[in-house]
Amino acid sequence: MLTANNPTAPQNVARFNMKERCYKFEPMVEQLVVHYGSDGWLLQKGSEEAKKQAAEEKAEAEAAAKFNAELERALREKEAGLEVEPPDDSRQLRNQFNFSERAAQTFNYPLRDRATFTEPPPTGTVAGSCSMWEIYDEYCRDFERQRQEEASKAK
Repeated sequence: MLTANNPTAPQNVARFNMKERCYKFEPMVEQLVVHYGSDGWLLQKGSEEAKKQAAEEKAEAEAAAKFNAELERALREKEAGLEVEPPDDSRQLRNQFNFSERAAQTFNYPLRDRATFTEPPPTGTVAGSCSMWEIYDEYCRDFERQRQEEASKAK
């Protein structure tokens, strides 16, 4: 019989609760099972994003071709015996994955717990012991007291 429950899912998942600072059992266990997954990016050729991407690729290719042409010209002039500075490669496009601005690097402050603390109430230690005869004597006294209260109510 088909059911929506995953028989291999754990039944006792415990996670650390930062707020209460202790481990808590998760009441709901995720039942999702992925049998096949494939990541990818699709762009429609006529969309704005595809046009922007094509324009960026074209600009990058033109900049690389221009730099290579300047480099070849500098090499030819150097072979001819002229003193020429090599082309400045700082004009190349930045690597988008290794670039970070100083203003974008912010410090993440840790989570703070706000709590109030009070003085604990005063405590005292009480200790004692009793025998079976002390318990019996007290029971008899209490029984007599209850009989006297009933008698006074009856009058």
